[in-house]
Amino acid sequence: MGLMVGFVVGYGVLSGDSLGRVNLLFLLMLFAFVPVIGLIMSIGFIVSGGGRGLAGWILELPILPPRLTVEILNLGLSGSRKSWLFYQTQVLALSFALGGLLVYLLLLLGSDISFVWRSTLLEAADILPILRVLAMPWWFWPEAQPGLDLLQQTQDYRLSSQTANPPVLGQWWKYIFAAQCTYNLLPRTLMLLVARRRYERAMSAPSIRQGQGQPSRNPLNRLSEEAVLAPVVDAIASPYILLDWAKSPDFCQTHISSVIGAPAEVRVIEPLPLATAADNAVTTQSLLVLVKSWEPPLGELGDYLHSLSGSQQKFILPLDWGEGAVKPITANHLNEWRRFCGSLSDWQLLQLDESP
Repeated sequence: MGLMVGFVVGYGVLSGDSLGRVNLLFLLMLFAFVPVIGLIMSIGFIVSGGGRGLAGWILELPILPPRLTVEILNLGLSGSRKSWLFYQTQVLALSFALGGLLVYLLLLLGSDISFVWRSTLLEAADILPILRVLAMPWWFWPEAQPGLDLLQQTQDYRLSSQTANPPVLGQWWKYIFAAQCTYNLLPRTLMLLVARRRYERAMSAPSIRQGQGQPSRNPLNRLSEEAVLAPVVDAIASPYILLDWAKSPDFCQTHISSVIGAPAEVRVIEPLPLATAADNAVTTQSLLVLVKSWEPPLGELGDYLHSLSGSQQKFILPLDWGEGAVKPITANHLNEWRRFCGSLSDWQLLQLDESP
């Protein structure tokens, strides 16, 4: 996916305007500044101990096959989910860089790219120092160094009838190629190696070892086989507090009330934050967390449930719904949530008994 998106985005930028002119400053933004910002964010994830990354957001979309959602759940149970998501984010970023570089080389071979630059506020003398600083890593390649004459000859004005010498307009290709390799391809390759090392270290941690301390060859399959399936209950003690993690429509809450009675209170819980003081208030009321059955139970929900302290009964209710009506949950989704609930203490899995 990263390769395809990088190819399409690169082609869109490199195709230029109606006259085929490509803005040099836009290319530097795409191939140098944005990758550097992404690299800084990746380093920040490592330093802060995070690492969910872009892959974590993509995998939360309800488009994954059931088998993959189960494997992601097993990763969360093994404690290696964050390192795996961070690793996949680096794969995604490197693939994006390769897609942009691939379309760049193909267009260089099959077309004449005209590199120009435009600015209302900046002159060639203002931009040259910045370009020279960016070119410092490839100081040994003089043909790829910027020059004041080249900048002046490739400055473009939309309403001007003058056109620069066509061969001059293509001389920026070496500079752009070096910038792609230096600020995008090479750093992402190094970050991918670091992420892979972190992932391998997480997979070999004691929490997912088997036998006499030997690492499992396939810890995902072993976790899938050994995961405890929590029992399913169909009753809840009243009164109860409904914590709506799923942001469900009104008809879902109406359906729940018709089956097990109206909740004493409904709180819409935004994904990601931990429990608030109100959530952890001492109360004898049961807690019922409503979730979307088709979404895999990822780490953020697990962190939130662990943060809910108290001795009251706690339930998880996976619910499926369509246009204006609640639907039965599929067996595959039910088993995923039973595995997830089995990994938690003091939590039960609730299913609504709608029989008369």
